Amino acid sequence: MPENTSTAQRLLRRFALGSGPLKRGSDRLQVLARVLLVITLLTAVPIALAVVTAAHSQGQAVAAAEAVDRHQVTARLLDDAALPADAGIADPGTMTATVTWTGPSGNARKGVVAVPREARAGSTVTIWIGRDGDVARRPASPSDVAAEATGLGLVILMAISLVATLAYLAFRKLLDRSRLRRWATEWAVVEPVWTGKVP
Repeated sequence: MPENTSTAQRLLRRFALGSGPLKRGSDRLQVLARVLLVITLLTAVPIALAVVTAAHSQGQAVAAAEAVDRHQVTARLLDDAALPADAGIADPGTMTATVTWTGPSGNARKGVVAVPREARAGSTVTIWIGRDGDVARRPASPSDVAAEATGLGLVILMAISLVATLAYLAFRKLLDRSRLRRWATEWAVVEPVWTGKVP
């Protein structure tokens, strides 16, 4: 146990840049900046969790509204699956076809949608449509909502941590420049005496 205590004391002394009469005002400012950095990093966690919670709640509400507004229908292919005209080399798996389906009003609708590679004219696919009968993307699933909220929380956590760390490093650099200037000024006074160059 005493070994753990001495290790903790050494770490605390190192974090506080030592103690005693040789500690400069700039050292005290750096310790204060370190304390503020630690507080900011610790506070970033609950802030990120609050963002995750809010984003998840909002995402669930949006997903519920989408689920009410959208539904699946069966669409019949009018032509074989083909690569879209704007498809690049990087995305050869995306196939589209012109399909027809019956909208909520009973009218036949027509559009181009993504289809499986092996889809042929006359076959059917299931698509999502909105209240107006236009093609829509599927409603967000609970895992989609959770992933989006978690991603946003991680971005917030990393952004706060990065800004706080960069601010600390910039402040420390300013302190180091000040220390070097002060050291050079004091050395200009001491050096001639110490080297015996004083007349």
